[in-house]
Amino acid sequence: MFLVLILISSCIEDSEKLEKPVIEKIENNEKDRFYLECETEVINGIEFKACIKRPGNFTIKNSDDNVIYEHENNLAGFEFLDFNGDGFSDMLLDYFTNVPGVKELLIFNSENDRFESIEDFSNFPSAIKIDETDFYYSYHRSGCADNNWDSDLFKIIDNKAIRYGNINGIGCGIDKRNGIYINKVNSKKIEQIEFLPREEGYWDGKWEFIEQYWTENYTKFE
Repeated sequence: MFLVLILISSCIEDSEKLEKPVIEKIENNEKDRFYLECETEVINGIEFKACIKRPGNFTIKNSDDNVIYEHENNLAGFEFLDFNGDGFSDMLLDYFTNVPGVKELLIFNSENDRFESIEDFSNFPSAIKIDETDFYYSYHRSGCADNNWDSDLFKIIDNKAIRYGNINGIGCGIDKRNGIYINKVNSKKIEQIEFLPREEGYWDGKWEFIEQYWTENYTKFE
Protein backbone atom coordinates (compact mmCIF):
# COMPACT_ATOMS: atom_id res chain seq x y z
CA MET A 1 0.00 0.00 0.00
CA PHE A 2 2.83 2.35 0.88
CA LEU A 3 4.55 1.57 -2.41
CA VAL A 4 1.36 2.35 -4.35
CA LEU A 5 1.07 5.78 -2.65
CA ILE A 6 4.68 6.58 -3.54
CA LEU A 7 4.06 5.68 -7.19
CA ILE A 8 0.88 7.79 -7.33
CA SER A 9 2.66 10.76 -5.73
CA SER A 10 5.54 10.42 -8.18
CA CYS A 11 3.18 10.36 -11.15
CA ILE A 12 1.40 13.51 -9.95
CA GLU A 13 4.73 15.36 -9.55
CA ASP A 14 5.86 14.24 -13.02
CA SER A 15 2.54 15.36 -14.50
CA GLU A 16 2.87 18.82 -12.91
CA LYS A 17 6.42 19.14 -14.26
CA LEU A 18 5.20 18.34 -17.78
CA GLU A 19 2.24 20.73 -17.64
CA LYS A 20 4.03 23.73 -16.18
CA PRO A 21 6.27 24.56 -19.19
CA VAL A 22 3.24 24.28 -21.50
CA ILE A 23 1.32 26.83 -19.41
CA GLU A 24 4.32 29.17 -19.35
CA LYS A 25 4.70 28.85 -23.11
CA ILE A 26 1.08 29.86 -23.68
CA GLU A 27 1.51 32.84 -21.37
CA ASN A 28 4.70 33.90 -23.15
CA ASN A 29 3.05 33.60 -26.56
CA GLU A 30 0.22 35.82 -25.36
CA LYS A 31 2.73 38.44 -24.27
CA ASP A 32 4.80 38.18 -27.46
CA ARG A 33 1.73 38.54 -29.68
CA PHE A 34 2.18 42.30 -29.42
CA TYR A 35 5.55 43.49 -30.68
CA LEU A 36 7.08 46.61 -32.20
CA GLU A 37 8.80 47.27 -35.51
CA CYS A 38 10.68 50.55 -35.30
CA GLU A 39 12.99 52.69 -37.44
CA THR A 40 14.61 56.03 -36.72
CA GLU A 41 15.61 58.84 -39.06
CA VAL A 42 17.23 62.23 -38.45
CA ILE A 43 15.36 64.92 -40.41
CA ASN A 44 16.00 68.64 -40.15
CA GLY A 45 18.25 67.97 -37.15
CA ILE A 46 15.54 66.05 -35.25
CA GLU A 47 15.48 62.30 -34.65
CA PHE A 48 12.12 60.73 -35.49
CA LYS A 49 11.11 57.22 -34.46
CA ALA A 50 8.39 55.39 -36.39
CA CYS A 51 6.90 52.20 -34.95
CA ILE A 52 4.23 49.64 -35.77
CA LYS A 53 2.68 47.83 -32.82
CA ARG A 54 1.29 44.56 -34.17
CA PRO A 55 -1.60 44.34 -34.21
CA GLY A 56 -2.26 47.97 -33.38
CA ASN A 57 -1.15 51.54 -33.87
CA PHE A 58 1.41 53.15 -36.13
CA THR A 59 3.11 56.13 -34.50
CA ILE A 60 5.83 58.65 -35.25
CA LYS A 61 7.52 60.30 -32.28
CA ASN A 62 10.01 63.15 -32.24
CA SER A 63 13.15 63.35 -30.11
CA ASP A 64 11.08 64.76 -27.21
CA ASP A 65 9.07 61.49 -27.27
CA ASN A 66 5.95 63.35 -28.39
CA VAL A 67 3.63 61.54 -30.81
CA ILE A 68 3.35 63.76 -33.90
CA TYR A 69 1.48 61.26 -36.12
CA GLU A 70 -0.69 58.27 -35.30
CA HIS A 71 -3.34 55.97 -36.78
CA GLU A 72 -4.73 52.53 -36.03
CA ASN A 73 -4.72 51.01 -39.53
CA ASN A 74 -2.79 47.74 -39.72
CA LEU A 75 0.24 48.48 -41.90
CA ALA A 76 2.25 45.96 -43.89
CA GLY A 77 5.32 48.18 -43.52
CA PHE A 78 6.76 51.68 -43.86
CA GLU A 79 9.79 53.43 -45.31
CA PHE A 80 11.61 56.72 -44.77
CA LEU A 81 12.65 58.31 -48.10
CA ASP A 82 12.73 61.69 -49.81
CA PHE A 83 9.75 61.15 -52.09
CA ASN A 84 9.24 64.72 -53.32
CA GLY A 85 12.93 65.53 -53.71
CA ASP A 86 13.04 68.52 -51.33
CA GLY A 87 15.99 67.18 -49.31
CA PHE A 88 13.90 65.94 -46.36
CA SER A 89 12.85 62.35 -45.77
CA ASP A 90 9.14 61.61 -46.10
CA MET A 91 7.23 58.44 -45.17
CA LEU A 92 5.63 55.80 -47.41
CA LEU A 93 3.11 53.47 -45.75
CA ASP A 94 2.40 50.00 -47.18
CA TYR A 95 -0.88 48.17 -46.73
CA PHE A 96 -2.07 44.61 -47.27
CA THR A 97 -3.87 44.82 -50.63
CA ASN A 98 -4.45 42.89 -53.84
CA VAL A 99 -3.28 45.86 -55.92
CA PRO A 100 0.53 46.08 -56.09
CA GLY A 101 2.14 49.38 -55.21
CA VAL A 102 -0.76 50.95 -53.28
CA LYS A 103 0.68 53.17 -50.55
CA GLU A 104 -0.10 56.21 -48.47
CA LEU A 105 2.28 59.16 -48.35
CA LEU A 106 3.25 61.42 -45.47
CA ILE A 107 5.21 64.48 -46.64
CA PHE A 108 7.57 66.06 -44.12
CA ASN A 109 6.88 69.76 -43.55
CA SER A 110 10.20 71.36 -42.57
CA GLU A 111 8.45 74.54 -41.35
CA ASN A 112 6.66 72.81 -38.48
CA ASP A 113 8.66 69.54 -38.36
CA ARG A 114 5.52 67.47 -38.91
CA PHE A 115 4.40 64.74 -41.29
CA GLU A 116 1.33 65.60 -43.35
CA SER A 117 -0.89 63.01 -45.04
CA ILE A 118 -1.44 63.40 -48.81
CA GLU A 119 -5.09 63.00 -49.72
CA ASP A 120 -5.93 60.53 -52.54
CA PHE A 121 -2.30 59.42 -52.95
CA SER A 122 -3.39 55.77 -52.69
CA ASN A 123 -5.23 56.27 -56.02
CA PHE A 124 -1.83 56.36 -57.73
CA PRO A 125 0.00 53.03 -57.17
CA SER A 126 3.73 52.59 -57.82
CA ALA A 127 4.21 56.36 -58.16
CA ILE A 128 7.48 57.74 -59.57
CA LYS A 129 8.64 61.38 -59.63
CA ILE A 130 9.65 62.92 -62.96
CA ASP A 131 13.05 64.48 -62.29
CA GLU A 132 13.25 68.27 -62.00
CA THR A 133 9.46 68.67 -62.25
CA ASP A 134 6.46 68.76 -59.91
CA PHE A 135 4.90 65.82 -61.74
CA TYR A 136 4.64 62.14 -60.84
CA TYR A 137 3.26 59.17 -62.74
CA SER A 138 1.72 55.91 -61.55
CA TYR A 139 0.84 52.48 -62.87
CA HIS A 140 -1.87 49.93 -62.09
CA ARG A 141 -3.41 46.87 -63.69
CA SER A 142 -6.90 47.28 -65.11
CA GLY A 143 -7.82 43.66 -65.80
CA CYS A 144 -7.31 40.88 -68.34
CA ALA A 145 -4.10 39.60 -66.68
CA ASP A 146 -2.46 43.05 -66.93
CA ASN A 147 -3.15 43.33 -70.67
CA ASN A 148 -5.35 46.27 -69.74
CA TRP A 149 -3.61 48.90 -67.62
CA ASP A 150 -3.50 52.59 -66.68
CA SER A 151 -0.81 55.12 -65.92
CA ASP A 152 -1.78 58.49 -64.44
CA LEU A 153 0.12 61.78 -64.44
CA PHE A 154 -0.42 63.79 -61.24
CA LYS A 155 0.83 66.55 -58.98
CA ILE A 156 0.70 67.05 -55.22
CA ILE A 157 -0.92 70.41 -54.45
CA ASP A 158 -1.96 71.57 -50.96
CA ASN A 159 -1.47 68.04 -49.61
CA LYS A 160 -3.71 66.45 -52.24
CA ALA A 161 -2.80 64.27 -55.24
CA ILE A 162 -4.46 65.70 -58.37
CA ARG A 163 -4.61 63.92 -61.74
CA TYR A 164 -3.64 65.75 -64.93
CA GLY A 165 -3.27 62.99 -67.50
CA ASN A 166 -3.93 59.34 -68.18
CA ILE A 167 -2.57 56.61 -70.43
CA ASN A 168 -5.06 53.75 -70.83
CA GLY A 169 -3.73 50.59 -72.44
CA ILE A 170 -6.25 48.10 -73.81
CA GLY A 171 -4.78 44.83 -75.00
CA CYS A 172 -7.61 42.33 -74.91
CA GLY A 173 -10.73 44.18 -75.90
CA ILE A 174 -12.49 44.36 -79.23
CA ASP A 175 -9.82 44.50 -81.96
CA LYS A 176 -10.73 48.01 -83.08
CA ARG A 177 -10.40 49.24 -79.50
CA ASN A 178 -7.02 47.63 -78.76
CA GLY A 179 -4.27 50.21 -78.33
CA ILE A 180 -2.99 53.01 -76.14
CA TYR A 181 -5.31 55.92 -75.37
CA ILE A 182 -3.73 59.12 -74.07
CA ASN A 183 -6.07 61.44 -72.21
CA LYS A 184 -5.92 64.90 -70.71
CA VAL A 185 -7.73 65.26 -67.40
CA ASN A 186 -9.23 68.53 -66.21
CA SER A 187 -11.03 68.03 -62.91
CA LYS A 188 -13.43 65.17 -63.73
CA LYS A 189 -13.41 65.83 -67.48
CA ILE A 190 -11.33 63.41 -69.59
CA GLU A 191 -10.37 64.37 -73.15
CA GLN A 192 -8.66 61.93 -75.50
CA ILE A 193 -5.77 63.64 -77.28
CA GLU A 194 -3.93 60.74 -78.90
CA PHE A 195 -4.30 57.09 -79.89
CA LEU A 196 -1.47 54.63 -80.62
CA PRO A 197 -1.82 51.12 -82.06
CA ARG A 198 -1.27 48.33 -79.59
CA GLU A 199 1.98 47.23 -81.26
CA GLU A 200 3.82 50.44 -80.38
CA GLY A 201 5.30 50.04 -76.94
CA TYR A 202 2.48 47.87 -75.69
CA TRP A 203 4.06 44.57 -74.72
CA ASP A 204 7.72 44.22 -73.71
CA GLY A 205 8.37 47.94 -74.09
CA LYS A 206 5.44 49.06 -71.97
CA TRP A 207 7.43 50.33 -68.98
CA GLU A 208 9.93 52.19 -71.16
CA PHE A 209 7.08 53.68 -73.19
CA ILE A 210 5.28 54.99 -70.08
CA GLU A 211 8.44 56.55 -68.62
CA GLN A 212 9.51 58.10 -71.92
CA TYR A 213 6.07 59.44 -72.79
CA TRP A 214 5.46 61.20 -69.48
CA THR A 215 9.02 62.51 -69.28
CA GLU A 216 8.88 64.01 -72.76
CA ASN A 217 5.26 65.18 -72.78
CA TYR A 218 4.23 66.22 -69.26
CA THR A 219 4.17 69.90 -70.29
CA LYS A 220 1.19 69.17 -72.58
CA PHE A 221 -0.91 68.46 -69.48
CA GLU A 222 -0.12 71.53 -67.37
